[in-house]
Formats: sequence, C-alpha cells, structure tokens
Amino acid sequence: MKHTAPSTTWLSELESLKRVDDIRARLAERYPTFCSHVLKEVIILGAAEEGERLLELCVAHGIVVRAIVDDNPERQGRQLMGHVVASVDSLENVRREIPVIIASHRVLKAHERMKCMGFSSVAPFALLEVLDSIRFPPHMFYARLLEDLVDHRERYLALRNCFFDERSFDVLDAIIGYRLTLDPEILAPIIEWDLYAPSHLIEYGDEEVYVDGGSYDGDTIRLFLDRVQGKCARVIAFEPDRGTYDRLKANFSDNAKVETVNAGLHRCAGTLRFDNAGTRGSIFSDVGQFEIPVVGLDETLNGDRVTFLKMNIEGSECEALRGAQESIRRWRPKLAISVYHNPFDLWQIPEEIRNIHAGYKFYLRQHDGGIIETVLYALPTA
Repeated sequence: MKHTAPSTTWLSELESLKRVDDIRARLAERYPTFCSHVLKEVIILGAAEEGERLLELCVAHGIVVRAIVDDNPERQGRQLMGHVVASVDSLENVRREIPVIIASHRVLKAHERMKCMGFSSVAPFALLEVLDSIRFPPHMFYARLLEDLVDHRERYLALRNCFFDERSFDVLDAIIGYRLTLDPEILAPIIEWDLYAPSHLIEYGDEEVYVDGGSYDGDTIRLFLDRVQGKCARVIAFEPDRGTYDRLKANFSDNAKVETVNAGLHRCAGTLRFDNAGTRGSIFSDVGQFEIPVVGLDETLNGDRVTFLKMNIEGSECEALRGAQESIRRWRPKLAISVYHNPFDLWQIPEEIRNIHAGYKFYLRQHDGGIIETVLYALPTA
C-alpha cells in the first residue's frame, strides 16, 4: 500500500516561499561573509577542475586567495596562477576567520573537517553561484537552482505523493533543505554511502541482464557483479568517450558476459555536439566543439531482455529513457536513474517514467554529501 507523506519541514518551507529573491535574502543572512560586497579573501578547498575555475574567478574579481588546498597527493605541489597547491593540514596556522569555499560537489565531509579545524565560515562553491550567477557562472548542477524550486514548487510538493516508503520522503525533504540552504549537514542523516545499493530495496535473480548507461571504466559494473556474485546472464555497458571506453573494454576483456558499446545512451542513434565550457558539465549544443556517438537502447537491444537499467549520463537521462521506452514497457526492468544533473531532473524524470509505464513504485535515495548521487529507483509493481 502506498504510504501517506508526512508533514515535512523543508517542503513546508518551500511552500511558503514565493520569490527567488526571498531565498537569496535568506542565504545572504545565513552566510553574510560570502556576499559579493563583503567577500575579500578566501581559502579554496579543492584543486580539481572546479577549484581551478574558482581560482580564476577570484583573481578576476580581485578576491585574494590565501591558500588553495587539496588532500589528493597527485594535486599537491602544482602551480596554479602563482599558488602552490598544499595539503589541508597546511592550514594549521591560517587565520580561522578567513572564509573557506569548498570547490567540489562532494561537500559534507570537507565541511565537517573544516568546522572541526575551527574555521568559522565554510560554504560550497555553489553558494557563490546561486547568490551571484553573473560573477560566478553556475555549473550545470546549479544553473537556475533557486528559480526551479520556485517556478516548479507545485511539482516538488506533488513528489511527496509519488514515493512508496517514508525513507524517500525524508530524502526528498533533506534534498530540498540542502537546495534552500546549501548546508550539507542537512543531508547527513539520510545518506546511504553504498552507491546503487539502497538498503533492503533491490533484489537480484541469477539471470539478470544489466544495462549500464554511463559506465566510465567499469566501476559500477564491478559493484553490480560483486552484488550478484558474478551470477548474471548479460551486462551491456555504454561509454561514449573513446579513451575511457578503451579502459572499460580492457578491464572486462576476460569476462564474456560483459559487452561494451562505444556510445552514449540517448533517444536514437546519432552524433551529438557538446561544450565542456568552464568545466560546467556536458552542455549539448549545435555548435559544440566536441562530438560523441549516441544510440537508443531500444534499437540496440532490438527486443532483447533487460532486467536492470542504470543511467548516470550527464543530464541526458530523459532523452535516454525515451529511447528505451519500448524495452521498459515490454520487460519492466528495475531502474536506477540519476536525478541531479539538472535541477529539474528531480521532478521531471519521475514524470517521464510514469508517462512510459504506470506500473512502477518510486523510491529516492541520496548516496553522497552534496548535490550529486541522488538516485531515483523505480521498481516494477508485482
């Protein structure tokens, strides 16, 4: 039986907010040291792509970067615009009132560490992006994040009635809370760190046919094979990037059950252009400088069976679901679909699945401490 959604704090808060300016005003009140007219110096935690982009923006806007730190040994010692990347421990003698900006989508653990070290002002890069999107152009994960909450408030509120367990209600509420406040501690109670393994939710048979959309080099395939103890009928892996695909293929060259496809999942076969502009994700564009091959799942399977379909494909999930609708209608596979690449994915993807087939129960889980790894599990009804 479908559960009744409880009254939830953050969804109730969203219901009361009528304007984006009201949310920004609350964020500015919550994080006064990060407002544009106040922010004069920062520490950047994270020296990967987003850290480099933040450093460039700070330099361009006259914000003094006191340190850029990263605990990945491969990044330490690098020279970035006159700054040497150091370890987090190097901050031991740095003034604790300097604002710390976490230049990563995995925020919670870094936030907890900085607070334990005594830094009084800590926030994710996303805060700057939603407070001042002109000076700090948003990554695709945060583009119009607040506008989406307000413009589609009714769709978010309707999500309360879509889920089939109380855990999903709690997860949804915490996600809305994080988007309204950008405080990762709100997420802490609801995170399940084991990716694609929601507790007591998915059961596997011995003849699973697993389709992995967005396989990278096979990390999630290895997780799946471990969970079924190698007992499955078939694995079909899709990865469009040629260099990554070559690693994927080599990693499973000795496993006859794993078939690899050098293409991304989309509506149908073709070639897409995209921009990787400013590391803001794979933004598809008619004039993009990069090309990737794509295929539709229906045309690839050609009627063959699928029992478990996972998608983590850089914001193309809705299009790929449309390209898999016949397979979904015929075989009703278990679905694990990422719903965080675009802010609106959280409400749009459940609607897309429901339009394809009404016979699914929805569950929502959060597998990391930030905007990423929010997964919708759609399981066929008996």
